[in-house]
Amino acid sequence: MRASLLCGVTAFVGLSMLAVYAQSNGQPTTKTANRPAITFSLIDLNGTIHSLEQNDNRRVRAFVFVSTECPVSNGYIKTLNELHAKLGKSGKGAEFFGVVSDPTVTRTQAVKHFAEFKAEFPVLFDASGLLAQALKPSHVPEAFVLDRDGKLVYRGAIDNSWEAIGRRRPKAENEYLADAINSACDGKPVTIAETKPVGCLFETPPPGDERSAVTYSRDIAPIIQTRCLNCHREGQVAPFALDDYHQTAKRAEQILKVTQDRIMPPWIPSLGHDKFVAERWLTDRELELFKTWAESGRAKGDDADLPPAPKFADGWRLGQPDLIVKMVEPFSVPADGPDLLQNFVIPISISEDKLVAAIEFHPGNKRVCHHSVLFLDDSGAAHKLDKATPEPGYANFGGPGFLPSGALGGWSVGNTPRPLPNGMGRYLKRGSDLVVQMHYHPTGKQETDQSEIGLYFVKKPVAESLKEPAKLVGSIWMANYEMDIAAGTKDYLRSTSYTLPRDVIMVGVVPHMHLLGKAMKVTATLPDKTEKTLIDIKNWNYNWQDEYYYERPFKLPEGTRLDVEAVFDNSADNPSNPSSPPKRVTWGDGTKDEMLFCFFLLSAEKTEDLIHVIFDNLKHDSMQPRKVVEK
Repeated sequence: MRASLLCGVTAFVGLSMLAVYAQSNGQPTTKTANRPAITFSLIDLNGTIHSLEQNDNRRVRAFVFVSTECPVSNGYIKTLNELHAKLGKSGKGAEFFGVVSDPTVTRTQAVKHFAEFKAEFPVLFDASGLLAQALKPSHVPEAFVLDRDGKLVYRGAIDNSWEAIGRRRPKAENEYLADAINSACDGKPVTIAETKPVGCLFETPPPGDERSAVTYSRDIAPIIQTRCLNCHREGQVAPFALDDYHQTAKRAEQILKVTQDRIMPPWIPSLGHDKFVAERWLTDRELELFKTWAESGRAKGDDADLPPAPKFADGWRLGQPDLIVKMVEPFSVPADGPDLLQNFVIPISISEDKLVAAIEFHPGNKRVCHHSVLFLDDSGAAHKLDKATPEPGYANFGGPGFLPSGALGGWSVGNTPRPLPNGMGRYLKRGSDLVVQMHYHPTGKQETDQSEIGLYFVKKPVAESLKEPAKLVGSIWMANYEMDIAAGTKDYLRSTSYTLPRDVIMVGVVPHMHLLGKAMKVTATLPDKTEKTLIDIKNWNYNWQDEYYYERPFKLPEGTRLDVEAVFDNSADNPSNPSSPPKRVTWGDGTKDEMLFCFFLLSAEKTEDLIHVIFDNLKHDSMQPRKVVEK
């Protein structure tokens, strides 16, 4: 992003079709208090994708709608350049963007226009009206400011330099937009929360105008680039690419079907919980665009509307890692036999302790890799276990075979790598080994795997980070090991509970089941009996298991009870059932066995509280009944 920093402000300058001048007086009116639903990404005129649906850095965001035609709008570009520069120098973390929202103006025309007017802020292209629909501007220019929590705290004029159309003051006396941004950044109430903008009316083409038709270049390509290309491009995990018009148009009906059914983009949590980082729900407007395009002829449109092809880091979805580690040597998975759990010891060469913000796991052989768990060992115990076996790594079901000094998370089918929110990280001690526990399932022929992991570090030194509360993240889990699901059972219910012994901060949740999983709901019941939904998955999908980080981690007090309820379907109606006809299934590590796990990522205001909860949870888990079932 080429945005400057102010306090976490993202100022968006948007462009619309305007034909009629509107007169108003820029005077204060009533306050606004709503939270617009901005749950999408937009691409700026340089081709950079801006994820507006994500705001775990708690940025204040400002939006200003402008035009290529309106003289009032064009006259404000110099003022907006100056505001953008001031925000960048303020040190508060502000971003400042522009947004183009006129379906009659091509992207190429917008690029040319803002270059001629020397706009120094990034300009987003919103020809499909996603942002306009969320904020509903009436004029250009018109400004909007959202605070750190997404609450709309200001809308209206940029300043009061225009009394009305044709009546301009020599100098502005009130800088409404700048004042609102600074107040929001400082956490203070915005004194003047709404003014009447002066400029041109925000207008769109009349119904039936050919320029208002949905096209690939203007409307569909930006959605594909921001929502789909991460996976649907050559060399990635998706079964086909959507890199261009022809690849997309030939699959328009299929795209319509899987998006309308909420199968794609893959996102299995239901609504009703705190917002997760990088939620992938398509907006109603995006679904409408797909439907209209698929059913109206799949028009390609004007190539001048096409956004530049996005640039992806070579092989790494999160960009180039700070450190890449790899299994020391390849491991051979036999053609048949039971599933394997093999632990591989990988030395980590770092000069000082680190906090790990994210990991990106690359399975060396996707055909045999089921999942992995990444443990840390600073004692050398895992290295001794490895030396005692002739093959690469060592086998051990149920755990790594030693008491880990930490963990870095894991990977499973469908996992999306992403950083922990708010500058948080997992502790990585200098001199530690990474112990990668791999779950392999034979494919019918001998296979070889040599997986690798990219590590991304928190940029601050560990000592500095740990001075701030709630930066260190640890893990606990809850499980029910008593699984005995009779063949044909459609709704097999299992649950488990755990009560927090100290105050914690809930950072994320990671549900885990196998192929018979149907649904899982996780709740927290606070000491005052208030119940809070942590995650609710009504339609489990084994192929899209993910880690879910809360955009705003929240406190759960001591005495909070965590409850996990899961439902399994071992009937012939379950299309994921691996056995036909269904067979009795019990708890186990194998793909055709079943599990109920839910992992929680926690932090705390006091490090000793986090450590206490982790060890208390280990004790709790060791006391859970293990039902031994003869198969």
